Amino acid sequence: MSLRKSATSGLVWTFLDTVVARGVGIAASVLLARLLSPREFGLMGMVYIFTAVSATLVDGGLTASLIRTQQVDNRDYSTIFFTNIAVSFILYWVVFLLAPFIAAFYDEPDLIFIVRVYALIFVITSFSAVQLTIFQKKMDFKKLMLLNIPGILIGAGIGITMAYYGFGVWSIIAMQLATQAVLTIMLWIVSDWKPSFVFSTLKLKRHFEFGYKLTLSGLLNTIFDNIYNVLIGRFYATASLGHFERAKTFSLYPATILTTMVGKVSYPLMAGIQDEKERLASAYKQILQFIFFISAPLMLGLSAVGKPLILFVLGPQWEQAAVFFQILCISGMLYPIHAFNLNLLKVYGRSDWFLKVEVIKKIMIAVVVAIAFQFGIYALVWSAAIISVLALAINTYYTNLLINYNLWQQFRDVWVILLLGIVMFLIMYAGQYYFFDENLFLKILVPSITGALFYAVTNYFLKTPSLQLLLQFKQNLK
Repeated sequence: MSLRKSATSGLVWTFLDTVVARGVGIAASVLLARLLSPREFGLMGMVYIFTAVSATLVDGGLTASLIRTQQVDNRDYSTIFFTNIAVSFILYWVVFLLAPFIAAFYDEPDLIFIVRVYALIFVITSFSAVQLTIFQKKMDFKKLMLLNIPGILIGAGIGITMAYYGFGVWSIIAMQLATQAVLTIMLWIVSDWKPSFVFSTLKLKRHFEFGYKLTLSGLLNTIFDNIYNVLIGRFYATASLGHFERAKTFSLYPATILTTMVGKVSYPLMAGIQDEKERLASAYKQILQFIFFISAPLMLGLSAVGKPLILFVLGPQWEQAAVFFQILCISGMLYPIHAFNLNLLKVYGRSDWFLKVEVIKKIMIAVVVAIAFQFGIYALVWSAAIISVLALAINTYYTNLLINYNLWQQFRDVWVILLLGIVMFLIMYAGQYYFFDENLFLKILVPSITGALFYAVTNYFLKTPSLQLLLQFKQNLK
């Protein structure tokens, strides 16, 4: 299969996978938000940083090394498998012992048991990380899609049922644990690879030398991604964190879908042509334009109708979340671009640069957040948008060193899309506030249709490269 057809097929199946998975996830989250209170989501927001840090340490960047390494065998896979499991058990007990201190930090005694149960998720994940990596390395995204569906449906069913019968925060925990457990079982059943009782310290050292820098980068990324949760949870009401956590989750759904698609497909794809620099640079430019062609109007459009959308879907008790959602959608517009730029560093094995980039960005985030924190919770949330723009400048500096494609060149290739997206945002925002009074449904529907038509028609008449690439997808699938 050609490079273009491989990319197209991968994008299609990854898109279907993420749309199905995220679609069910969104539906479940909406129902849970209607059945539960902001406080219960705030409690979960307090523990995410600790389980996320542990999950990052469990993987250690080893699976990323498996994907980029051209020649791997059973000793590689088995070594990483047993390493992940051993580290997961060690870290689980560390988190278990730290649970009382976590609860004391937030002054929430209920967190002790919540942390100890929810932390099981990264133990469960460690048992299937290698099988998942093998499917990704082979770009077998069709099978991954089919394997994801049972866990998503079963987990959502368990979570919603428990919430309906009054289990509160435990319904969220049960949903996520069940989803991951079912996926792990499915991967074990379907995967042709099974671990052998072999272990190579040389193999581990080889992958660790690449992966540990990614791990340190991932730790920094995880900590600073959750810095808002920590600050809001510590200094504001638990319910305020619940509003922020739901707004962040819903704003990240579309951005995560795009980021997941880009990451799953572009990383193994670019790794396969890493020795053909011109070919890689050309593919990189096309994918970048295509990503922004989708992400800019999607996230700006969601921001424009964010308030009536959240109020219509979740109810009036989530009004503060609606404002947070509008702001976070703007910052989320660039998330897929960030992921794509950073993937290039992994492709070329520059995990040292990857770590350096993360350190620089985290220093910048610390400064911006420290300043914004002085002006209240809304300024704190707005700082996420400022950070997203500044981070892009840092990411693209190192991209330019590899394929001679700097920030100005990237902006030059997407500025028309950005301009059309901004105009579309203004049209949608004005439409909902000046033509419809209290009808939330019309405030969402009419501006959305108007904005989509404007964006589609203007791109068609301007014959933007991204639209042309999208139209070629149909031919590539034949």
